Amino acid sequence: MTLTKDDRETQKRKPLTRTEIILMCQRQTGAPILCGCGCGVPLDPLNERVIDEHVIPRKLAEVGLEAERDDLENRRFYRWPCALEKTRADLARIAKAKAQGGETGQQARREKRGGGTIKSRGFGPMSRKFNGQITPTRRRQHPQPAAGFSGQAARVLASSEGKE
Repeated sequence: MTLTKDDRETQKRKPLTRTEIILMCQRQTGAPILCGCGCGVPLDPLNERVIDEHVIPRKLAEVGLEAERDDLENRRFYRWPCALEKTRADLARIAKAKAQGGETGQQARREKRGGGTIKSRGFGPMSRKFNGQITPTRRRQHPQPAAGFSGQAARVLASSEGKE
């Protein structure tokens, strides 16, 4: 099932309330709140930007299930540098999913222009010379085997007849 851009943008990201933020912080750790990526660096919201990230990106959800990606189980607080790294990786995964779904890439371009294959001239009775002149194709005449002979014996017989 391919996802269109309109299908993904139908449901907007749900912002966290203050209560949800506190619950997420308590769930992530009991002591100093660590970055959600697992790097072990404590979050310092006074000196460094802190980002609310989805663990599994919303755009990788099935059509109509984007709201399930907003559950608290799928969200973590990340430090700004970790969030940038995660976002770069997520964008690559999203691009791959779009290409596999036929939304982008060569297959999508071919469908967009209305054709899937390159048309060839085929193999017909006419051929074009290098100077542009169109002439009938020369067909090689195969020698007819002599009566009662077939295979190698007929070829030998036919070649010997041509020498005389």
